[in-house]
Amino acid sequence: MVECHRCYERDYSVCSCERLVVRRVSGTVKAVQTSCARALCIIVLVSAFVNTEVTGLSYQQPPDGEVVPAEDPGTPPVPPGAIRLVNFTWHKDKTRVAICAEESGLAIERAARFIPPTRVWVFDGTITRQIATDPGTCDPAWSPDGERIAVVAPDGLWVLSADLSVTMHLVDTRHTEGPANGFDRRTLSRPLWAPDAAGLAFLVSNGGTSWVEVVDVRTGQLLYTSDPETYDFAWGADSRSLRFGSRVARLP
Repeated sequence: MVECHRCYERDYSVCSCERLVVRRVSGTVKAVQTSCARALCIIVLVSAFVNTEVTGLSYQQPPDGEVVPAEDPGTPPVPPGAIRLVNFTWHKDKTRVAICAEESGLAIERAARFIPPTRVWVFDGTITRQIATDPGTCDPAWSPDGERIAVVAPDGLWVLSADLSVTMHLVDTRHTEGPANGFDRRTLSRPLWAPDAAGLAFLVSNGGTSWVEVVDVRTGQLLYTSDPETYDFAWGADSRSLRFGSRVARLP
């Protein structure tokens, strides 16, 4: 299965974008052209970008001026019970890695959508521990200080301590105004910590469009909502602004 790496929908019948992405498919790097239009998706696998190395999907953005190591430790092993890696991100100390991987079994139906049975594990080189959230959990992101990890799940956004002993359900997508259906049910993806770790930004999709929201990490309070049709974003170095291409939005 190939995700849409623009709006990060995993069900192509509900996403609406076009994106050329590079993925490792069965050990071979290939270009995946997705063309999605809510009711129709065409996927063409092209043998291209063969020399491009894809070692992981890490959404963490280092603060300006920080030196980033030239090489990550590489691709981690597939966790026990899983069948393939989806994405992963290394801890700043390069000794621990958070892994999203897909388990065998049928997709999970949630509000007329089918979600792959993914889970998140943390591997420290010796022990692999699974995060105790619902199937469909993915997109792990370490906090800048390495003390916490954020993941998205079918029921919202979770923040856990690095040792997985403390868990906070920061954003609960089950609490919506009015009855939820397959179109207005929110799906979260791509959590990204602010450089000062006080805020978390993430992509929200509802089957028709996508936008970015920012919440306070301590309280879960919503601090900012972007315009619709927003897919790419990054934090500013001051932790008080978001960049959307050439446009910069200040947080209140």
